[in-house]
Amino acid sequence: MSAAEKPSELTALRALEMRTRELSLDAQMVECVDLLQSPEFVVGDLVHSVGQATEAASARRTSVSLTMKREAHGDAFFYPSRELFVQGDRCSFTCLATEIDITAGPLGGAAPGLIDYAAVTCEARPLPILGFVQGSEAESAYPILLRSLSSLIDLATENWFNALDREIYHGILGPTPAFDLTLVLWDDDVADSRRPLCELTRDLAEVLKTTLEADPRFPAILNHIVCLRMNQKRFDGRLRFVWRV
Repeated sequence: MSAAEKPSELTALRALEMRTRELSLDAQMVECVDLLQSPEFVVGDLVHSVGQATEAASARRTSVSLTMKREAHGDAFFYPSRELFVQGDRCSFTCLATEIDITAGPLGGAAPGLIDYAAVTCEARPLPILGFVQGSEAESAYPILLRSLSSLIDLATENWFNALDREIYHGILGPTPAFDLTLVLWDDDVADSRRPLCELTRDLAEVLKTTLEADPRFPAILNHIVCLRMNQKRFDGRLRFVWRV
């Protein structure tokens, strides 16, 4: 294990996300129910992660940089300049960059993980979006939610915002950006055992969002958490709205 992979260099919420990915869907369901019954445990990880990222940002003196893809490649579902249409909601959007990686994590070692796409809404005043997409048949909304919030916490410093604004959003973020986080799940028009877990994840998202909004150390950069579905076998740029908190 390299220094960048040591658990001590991960925020508490990122460590929870990584552990959750090792669980079966049934075990994820049980854990999500347990967390909703006793939310203080995951809230504790969330608050601790904000503190870890804040302390690390204060100690860091160097600038940061991003790596990303700016061109379409292969059979990618999301690529720069692609317009995505959301059925049942107002949040259709245009991708600006994909596979965004941050080369230095908030604790000086591990990168906070891949952000699948950065986008803007198709409105007169475009709003920024960070997207997190299901990557395998076994993945559910629960670890994707943890990944999205972990990434937002890792990014919640002036240096990261400056890098995002400079290299992706080209000045539209302004001094106080607020992002929508979109969780994109696969939908094959068949019975999906992950759907009950998706609804539990919505309830957990509401708890965690409320916690972040109440933490004075965390800047007001979270607008909404939105869950969408896509048919990955015949994807034509249309997504289906599921929930928003």
